[in-house]
Amino acid sequence: MKTYRITLNIQSAFGTPLMGDTLFGQLCWAIVHRFGESRLNALLEGYDNQQPFAVVSDALPQNHLPLPTLPSRFWQEGGGKDRKKLKKKQWIEVKDTQQAVTLWQQSAKAEKEIFAKENREQPHNTLNRLTASTGKDEFAPYVMSQIWYKPSTLLDIYIVIDETRISLEEITALLTDIGTFGYGRDASIGLGKFSIEQTEAFDYTKANANAYLTLANCAPQDLGLNKERCFYQITTRFGRHGSLAVFSGNPFKKPIILTKLGAVFTPNKWEEKLFIGNGLTGVSYGQTNAVHQGYAPVIPLSIHFE
Repeated sequence: MKTYRITLNIQSAFGTPLMGDTLFGQLCWAIVHRFGESRLNALLEGYDNQQPFAVVSDALPQNHLPLPTLPSRFWQEGGGKDRKKLKKKQWIEVKDTQQAVTLWQQSAKAEKEIFAKENREQPHNTLNRLTASTGKDEFAPYVMSQIWYKPSTLLDIYIVIDETRISLEEITALLTDIGTFGYGRDASIGLGKFSIEQTEAFDYTKANANAYLTLANCAPQDLGLNKERCFYQITTRFGRHGSLAVFSGNPFKKPIILTKLGAVFTPNKWEEKLFIGNGLTGVSYGQTNAVHQGYAPVIPLSIHFE
C-alpha cells in the first residue's frame, strides 16, 4: 500500500465537515455510480479483516499535520504560557515535525493563523401548501449551519491506497466526481464543491519511531496497544446513509464511538504501518452490508515516555 497527499481547492461552503470516515462513505457511493455495485463489493472483501482498499484522512490545512493529543507534561515550555491560547494551537507544518516531538507545541499554529473559516447560519423556510406560507411546528422557519472558507482555500487529504485493487487515477476520478456533485449535506443546493489542485506521493519517516499519530477518526480495538501510552479524545458519530440508501426507509446508522484526529497510539511491539484501526460492520439497522471506516492513516512518532 502507498500513501498519497491530495490537495483540494475549496469551491463553496460546506454543510458537513470534511472528515475521513464521511468522505470514505461518499467514495464508496462514487464507486457504485462510476463502476457499479459489483466493483464496490469486490473492493470491500476483507474490509473488516485489516484489508481496506483505501483509508482516507480528514481534510487538514495545506502542508500541516495535527498536533498530537499529549498531556502537557510532554511539551517543552516555550515563551507562551497562556493555556487557552496554547489549546488553540492544534496544527504544525510538516517541515517542523522533524524536530523532537517535545518542541512541536512551540511551532504549532491556531487554525485562524493558517486560513480563514467561519460558521454561518442559513435560514430556511418550509411552506404549508394549503396556506402558501410558513406557520408553526413543522412549517416554522429554521436555520442550518454552514462552513464558509476563504475563496480557493487549499486543504490536504491523505489516502492510503492498495494499488493492486484500485489505482490512483481511479481514486482521483472518484474524488473529482464527489467534488463536482458536492460532498455532504445540501450538496443538491450547491454545497460541498471542491476541485483537485495537486496529487503527490507522501513518504514520511521518523528515526527511532515508537508510536502512531492518527490523521482521522479511528477504532483502535484489539491492536496490541500499550494502553498506558495511548492518548486520545473520543467522539460519537451519528452516521446517516448517503445517495440511494437515504430512501431505504431508515436513513440513520447506529451510533459509533471513535477516537478523534490526532490520537497517539503506542504498540507493544513496533511495526511500520501506513494505517491502523478496524473496518466496522453491523453499523446499519437496515443495510446489513454497510461498513464504516474505523481505519486512520498514520505517521510515525518518536516519543520519550520515561
